Amino acid sequence: MEKCEKQLSKCYMCGQKAEVNGHLFLHCKIATDLWNMFVCILRVNWTMPRTTFEVLTHWQGIGKRGSKEDWWKNIPACIWWTLWKERNDRCYEEKVSYTEKIMRCLSLLFFWCKQNLVGEVDSLAKFTAQL
Repeated sequence: MEKCEKQLSKCYMCGQKAEVNGHLFLHCKIATDLWNMFVCILRVNWTMPRTTFEVLTHWQGIGKRGSKEDWWKNIPACIWWTLWKERNDRCYEEKVSYTEKIMRCLSLLFFWCKQNLVGEVDSLAKFTAQL
């Protein structure tokens, strides 16, 4: 924990900006990559809001795809959980798993959807194919 406390002013993900909520979860280069991946999957136009609250407010208008495809509602939480886990790995474990973060995020989304929304999809490959 001592190492982490020394660098509170810098983002553990990019090392460039202060680690504040809006930067870590929305505007950091690593976060932007994840958001862009899902925006491309959904094939929507999206301008990143300034705050996490605004993301949640505006994200509701993106889906409107019917009850069977409510999986997209999990995306913000999935991205934020992936970023938080990655940030803590870098901070406390001194691990950098940049190449694994996309797969980790997609796998997490698949797991959450499998549990709640998309019970008939039985593999990550099939899940990503239907996105």
